[in-house]
Amino acid sequence: MFMGNEFKLLKSMATIAATASELAAVNTLITGEIGSADFLEEYDSLLADILNTYHGFENILRPLTAIRSAEDFEEHFSARFQFYGDNYQSALSEPRINAEFTFEKYLQFRKRREVKTSYPLLKNAFSRLHEYIDKWIDNDIWLAMTIDSLLKTLFRLLGEVNAVCARDPEEAFAVYNAFVAGLSSYLDLIHQALEQIEATRLPVDQPLSMTL
Repeated sequence: MFMGNEFKLLKSMATIAATASELAAVNTLITGEIGSADFLEEYDSLLADILNTYHGFENILRPLTAIRSAEDFEEHFSARFQFYGDNYQSALSEPRINAEFTFEKYLQFRKRREVKTSYPLLKNAFSRLHEYIDKWIDNDIWLAMTIDSLLKTLFRLLGEVNAVCARDPEEAFAVYNAFVAGLSSYLDLIHQALEQIEATRLPVDQPLSMTL
């Protein structure tokens, strides 16, 4: 039972990490080529809800991946499993809500002159951005569906670990650590991608248009 769920979990995690890396790569191209204050403000707003999805996803998983040793597991697993059980349902709805906001913003954003450029580098970047938003955020909402599947699968796995823990804590930690180690690696990749994007965003309290 564990093996099938573990593979499904890590496959979904790898997919989510890949989408974050793709967004970071596209963002590097766009922000590296366009310095218009007006454009960057609208572009920053477009990214805000997408990034909120990734940050919410990271926040619900971090307490679990922070458990790295048998001692941590014994001390913290029960409380963090309880926290996850109490909060993951609300985390399921956030990606879909954020997707709706992104869809509305993108309808206007794609009309911008910059998006219609024929400059090869930017043309390719905007094509990738469109594909990302179309497939992962808007029409097919694959990102939301993948996060939904992962969080539900993880809850089942944690429940199984909790059941094993009642009879054999050492075995429970071994099983837990086997799949959490993989989650942690991919979560680190997502975090790095988000940091890369956040470094190019406008200061929250000082919009770029007000500084020019």
